[in-house]
Amino acid sequence: MPVKKNPQKFLLLANVLFLLFIFCGYSLFSNTPEKEKTNLKDTLFEKTVWHRKVSHILIEESAEIHRVTILMILPYPHNYKSENYAIYYEYKEMKEALEKLHWLDRFLKSKGVMRVKINGSKIVSEKILFKGY
Repeated sequence: MPVKKNPQKFLLLANVLFLLFIFCGYSLFSNTPEKEKTNLKDTLFEKTVWHRKVSHILIEESAEIHRVTILMILPYPHNYKSENYAIYYEYKEMKEALEKLHWLDRFLKSKGVMRVKINGSKIVSEKILFKGY
């Protein structure tokens, strides 16, 4: 006597095995450590600096303070909204300010990306996200 095959039971068994395989595979690989995720959206106290957001880099001098100022713009296609702003590093020695200016120029030309923490407009700290090419 021939055995009748039930296609519904076969499909149910195949679906159960498939879901079991997916679940086991996910549980095996879900414990791998994740990379540190960095939010690239600008906030009030943190800004992302990269070549498409920098308009100019310049040095300002006053009596005892030298500033390396970065003029920031919004990247295309939002650059017409006139939300431009300036952030700056502050130095007492002109030599340090010039070194920072040249370093920033090379860094941005090599398409580097950094995240800066600001207090008002003054850059307090920086974190390099991508060193560039």
